[in-house]
Amino acid sequence: MDEKEALRLSRAVAENVRKALTSMPLSKRRETVGMGQDGTPTKAADKVAEDIAVAILKREAVTIVTEESGVIGEGDVFIALDPLDGTFNATRGIPIYSVSLCFSDSNRLRDAFFGYVYNLATGDEYYADSTGAYRNGEKVRVSREKSLYCNAIIYYPNKDYPFRRMRIFGSAATELCFFADGSFDCFIDIRENGMLRIYDAAAGIFVAEKAGGKITDDSGMDLGNKKFDMQERLKIVAANEELHKKLLELIK
Repeated sequence: MDEKEALRLSRAVAENVRKALTSMPLSKRRETVGMGQDGTPTKAADKVAEDIAVAILKREAVTIVTEESGVIGEGDVFIALDPLDGTFNATRGIPIYSVSLCFSDSNRLRDAFFGYVYNLATGDEYYADSTGAYRNGEKVRVSREKSLYCNAIIYYPNKDYPFRRMRIFGSAATELCFFADGSFDCFIDIRENGMLRIYDAAAGIFVAEKAGGKITDDSGMDLGNKKFDMQERLKIVAANEELHKKLLELIK
């Protein structure tokens, strides 16, 4: 599979998931219909989105790692799939929730070759390939902000920080893309034990890296060795090169 095929598949997933969710009333979206493989309740919106995405992707020779069903398939290309990142927002009509896909030639993030995030509420499309990162077809780059007096997305601030603004939107994939396109200067999620799973963040990480971002854990360790499996956990510090160094000092 190449980048063009990954983009075609991602767009097919996004189009069909958006169509299905648009037709679902909010009251229906928020119904609990089971428990996901990640141990959290599955809402009707999650189930509909995943069923559609998996039906499209499993036609290919891929291994899918997804929130509700776990690992599906045995193909050589691995896909970290979050069919609905931002379920709380989606079930309440808050327009920040996405479908997220990251394609890799192995079960490691370092071998990723394509990332895709689509805001199902607004229609904004982010993707990245070997040529760079794009928002709605236009190339994007991360902010050049060097000062800690910056605009930050951070989960959850447990002390006073010198940031100009702090925000949480409830969709890590989308938030990493907000960082990638320069809307925010950094993204930080260093909750104890790591609360993000690989399918939450892999596509957003790939997009942000291709937009010039530096993304590590809270010790400065590269995330390339992270696995595409259900057990993997991530802590993330993302910024441009210069600001990233200051953030690591700040959060010590």
